[in-house]
Amino acid sequence: MSDKPVLAQKFGGTSVSTVERRGQVIDHVRRAQGEGYQVAIVVSAMGRRGDPYATDTLLDILRADGGPVDGRDYDMMFTTGEIISTAFMAHLLKREGVPAVGLTGAQAGVYTDGHHREAEVVEVDPARMRRHLERGEVPVVTGGQGYHRETGDFTSLGRGGSDTSGVAVGVALEAEKVEIFSDVEGVLTADPRIIPGARILERISYEKTMEMARYGAKVVHPRAVRTGQEASVPLVVRSTFSMAAGTVVDDSEDDLPVVGIATLGPLETYALDGDALGPEKRVEWENRRGIMSLLDEEGGALLLGATAEKAHDLRAAVEELGGEAGQIVGGQCWVSLIGDGEALQAGRGGHRDALKSAGIAVGQQEIAGLHSTTAIPADDQGAAVKALYLDVFGEG
Repeated sequence: MSDKPVLAQKFGGTSVSTVERRGQVIDHVRRAQGEGYQVAIVVSAMGRRGDPYATDTLLDILRADGGPVDGRDYDMMFTTGEIISTAFMAHLLKREGVPAVGLTGAQAGVYTDGHHREAEVVEVDPARMRRHLERGEVPVVTGGQGYHRETGDFTSLGRGGSDTSGVAVGVALEAEKVEIFSDVEGVLTADPRIIPGARILERISYEKTMEMARYGAKVVHPRAVRTGQEASVPLVVRSTFSMAAGTVVDDSEDDLPVVGIATLGPLETYALDGDALGPEKRVEWENRRGIMSLLDEEGGALLLGATAEKAHDLRAAVEELGGEAGQIVGGQCWVSLIGDGEALQAGRGGHRDALKSAGIAVGQQEIAGLHSTTAIPADDQGAAVKALYLDVFGEG
């Protein structure tokens, strides 16, 4: 058995979308090998909607007639893009002199609970991946998918599932760390498209990263963070397109009382009088159905929110509760401050005043745990982030 440490690397869809970018992926693999690591990589489907093999492009084939899509059919189509990406990246690595082998989720030993569209990983058997590593080969694993032992079906891990695959593979291989590559250079205090001067955090705790991700910061999927935290495996969020060090996510103490601002939206929303779900059901709906919830601290109303992609699930959920699907409204955004609970509670009045001073209609608000979330009109998303950033960080 080799005494070299293992490094797992996950590359998102934009990282493998062009000839130049795929070349940069190979550079990162070689760099890691040059640092003395055995390397396993996990890849997403190539590109974004409109690109021929992107996941959304493939799923749009199923959605073309506007009717419902069976979960098993959805997952079979979903996994196709990642398999194409895996085969191609394994081929390119070999062409560049880096021994590699492509593996589907089943071949890599990624087993799930069988829940279609939003499966959970229950076990990763690393035996085959280890054999390839011992031969000096790079396992190239399909992101976002696994295999259900009882049915023999492929299952998808939902949006952002490649992050979870990357961390799960790293944990199973007892990796020293997992590098999560995308098109940003780390975890930032705000969306740089809104705040060009947003800071890249050198380190951030698992807990705060999870909250940033849950409430819309597109850095790493919450399940992936949870998987790393449970095994105490550090994550490094970094850019495929540079050699910048990125942001380390581990059990460190955070330097700032408020680490950042995240936004979810535009959302379709539905308001209930009181918490008809309870905390356990709220968590289940978020994890299984992609439906977020906000419990208003003043009026006690429960607000359910979902993106346009999850609107069908929201309507079905409302009908389960005996509500009228026609009462669902769109055009909202939820803006969240992520930080220490005491700091968020202490600044609650000032944060609302900052939004109101910017001419933004402030709706329901929840301050719980590590987040302070406020519902606002979707059109005011940018203005809200700027107002809060100036209020919290003293710059914009």
